[in-house]
Amino acid sequence: MFVWLKRGLFLALSLAVILIITVYWFLSSSQARLDGQYFSSNLKAPVSIERDNMGIPVIKGSNREDVAFATGYLHAQDRFFQMDLNRRNSAGELSELVGNLALNHDKTQRKHRFRKVARQVVQQMTPDERTVINAYTTGVNEGLTDLKSKPFEYWLLNVEPELWMNEDSLLAVFSMYMDLNDNEFKLDDTKGFLSRLTTSDVVEFLSPLRTRWDSSLVPMDLPTPVTPNSSLVDLRSKPTEFYAGLTGEIRPDSFIGSNNWAVSGNLTSTGAAMVEDDMHLAHRVPTIWYRAQFNYPDPIAGDIQITGVTLPGAPIMVVGSNGHIAWGFTNSYGDWVDLVLLEMAGDNRYMAGNGPETLETWKEVIKVKGQEAVTVEYQQSLWGPVVDSRYDSSRYAMRWTAHNPAATNIKLIELEKTTTVSDAIKIANKSGIPPQNFTVGDKEGNIAWTIAGRIPLRSGVDSTFPLSWQEAEENWQSWLAIEDYPKIVNPESDRIWTANARIASGDDLQKIGDGGYLPGPRQKQIEDSLSELTTVDETKLLTVALDHRALYMENWRQLILGSLQNETDLERKEFLSYVENWSGKAATDDVGYRLVREFHDALNLKVTQSLGRYFRSLTVDSRVDFKDGWLQSLNHDQEMLLRLYQEQPKNWLSPKYNNWNELYLETIDEVIATLGGSDKLAQATWGQRNTSAINHPLSKALPIIGQWLNMPKVELSGDVWMPKAQKPAAGISERMIVSPGHEDQAIFHMPGGQSGHPLSPFYKAGYMDWVEGKESAFLPGKAKYDLQLMPAE
Repeated sequence: MFVWLKRGLFLALSLAVILIITVYWFLSSSQARLDGQYFSSNLKAPVSIERDNMGIPVIKGSNREDVAFATGYLHAQDRFFQMDLNRRNSAGELSELVGNLALNHDKTQRKHRFRKVARQVVQQMTPDERTVINAYTTGVNEGLTDLKSKPFEYWLLNVEPELWMNEDSLLAVFSMYMDLNDNEFKLDDTKGFLSRLTTSDVVEFLSPLRTRWDSSLVPMDLPTPVTPNSSLVDLRSKPTEFYAGLTGEIRPDSFIGSNNWAVSGNLTSTGAAMVEDDMHLAHRVPTIWYRAQFNYPDPIAGDIQITGVTLPGAPIMVVGSNGHIAWGFTNSYGDWVDLVLLEMAGDNRYMAGNGPETLETWKEVIKVKGQEAVTVEYQQSLWGPVVDSRYDSSRYAMRWTAHNPAATNIKLIELEKTTTVSDAIKIANKSGIPPQNFTVGDKEGNIAWTIAGRIPLRSGVDSTFPLSWQEAEENWQSWLAIEDYPKIVNPESDRIWTANARIASGDDLQKIGDGGYLPGPRQKQIEDSLSELTTVDETKLLTVALDHRALYMENWRQLILGSLQNETDLERKEFLSYVENWSGKAATDDVGYRLVREFHDALNLKVTQSLGRYFRSLTVDSRVDFKDGWLQSLNHDQEMLLRLYQEQPKNWLSPKYNNWNELYLETIDEVIATLGGSDKLAQATWGQRNTSAINHPLSKALPIIGQWLNMPKVELSGDVWMPKAQKPAAGISERMIVSPGHEDQAIFHMPGGQSGHPLSPFYKAGYMDWVEGKESAFLPGKAKYDLQLMPAE
């Protein structure tokens, strides 16, 4: 028996070894080529690709076309599966790759017809732009086919990768539109529904433009909405049982944004400007961006060297520095999506300026892995695809700048050769990207802000609400002229800051509109920190970027302290002791911050649910499939909620409570219970909740070994409402602090490595520098690998 046991163990061990060897073999066969030579008939001249120990490529070519080829080659070798997901994401073609799991997503996406739009964008490119995109696409496909085996993800999915097309690069850009714009039209739909339930004064209070944290670059006095009295809003007019069984969960705080600022040369020792940029997006493995340096001669601009990050799938540098200028982006949150309320005039007929029009009907065939294709029917109006309100029977046309081929291009590539702030502004204004706050500084010390991306010319109507067809006829008739774009150049303060809250004022605000600005605590904190600096260097700006003081959350802490005065309950006193002794920061070991944050979330949800139930009851035309927490789709609701907590108007309080303090105490008790009781509070640190979850999209499909594909789990300081904006699976996707002409002193962070291959030495390179906020280098280091791309004879 002992012999058989030994043989069984030996057999099991042997099978395990064979399995490991097999897995290693098929994984290693799809690793990128790092050294040696690769020959291509599509190159005009040799291209050198040197990589340092982080895997950052320094690409040296004799012309921009060959550099684009090399960039495509590298993207495909290191990140093709990521590129594939990006193009399929916007095109609505994920089901073909992963099956029924993505079918609902694809059905939603197909109404945008982004593949059709992408083809139109390619057709309207200039000859020089098309030369670059052609070279990039050729490089991608050669990089893919040069792998000894298809990328490992395709083995796991049991599918074959499809070659890249020019239009796919635009589809990658459209995936960014989806991340950065209100592609689900939540704000307009929610405000439209509210406008059919209550007065404009109530809607303005629920979603005010003004907040206490306003920090626009040009000050603007905005009125403070009056708190509506019981004649307009009275939750207590409903019986207590009306509010039983409230539904809906706390929605993740709006996060698709960024921090970005610039200081002029008057504050630096070199006289050059300095730019900081950290773009906040959902985290994933591999990380969104791909670091690179381009080197090539230009017949007019001379020798070009530009360092920064690229987006796998596109041939351009997204943010970076070329030695003359440095630039970065934050999401503008302008009004780039409108809803037009359709007035139907019979079956498939709707009212428009020239009388009734017929809705265009078309069908999309969605290929689904493992089953028959699915055919879905869509309708289109003059203004865009037809969509249904999520709240009632209203039907809208969705008008989005992304639907117009003229809104998208690759003209951002011209920044590579730009040497001054003034020229950079012009290029940003005509570029075709999801409209962004563009902040730029040059080596002469100048700084500026403007909008990068196309801005529709507006008629002046308030398009934060759905438009009538008559209003839509006059709105968005053309694009805003470049000379009329909002811009600020060399402000007297020597400082520019943006962080997704309102930046513009007056006429400039009218041009940009309001697409759901964030309330602004993070932006205000940055402005105040910059104003305290009399001189600036990279280290000081890194300190501003890593600031995780909890200034916003102090408001909710005061509610707790006020409600627990003279408290005798032992559990509440334990809770109070942690809150009283918090560090004032979102620190990983801080229990007090965690408790305040949990109170903040729970209280906001309870109040929002009650309000949602109340307002929903004011109409009989209401769908049954949305939750009571629906008001979270508004923007600036934090300002509204905080005003309610501080003013405590009884008509806004559920009749379940005699006063607001009862609500606060109930919420505190619920937080204690949720965390396991007062004896468990000591373990309830912020880091316990805010632990990184940066995962590969396929890791959950692989038992045990799947975790190997993910970045290590690490407790993270920071939170949404402060400059160090960090959540487990979303946050700082890159951080760059650079002064043009002084790139050797610059700092860079990224939450993952260059390669998407788990066996690559670059897979996790730089991750811990990002976690710890180390002053890691922006420029590539000493060459460790050397790959030569050669023209085939």
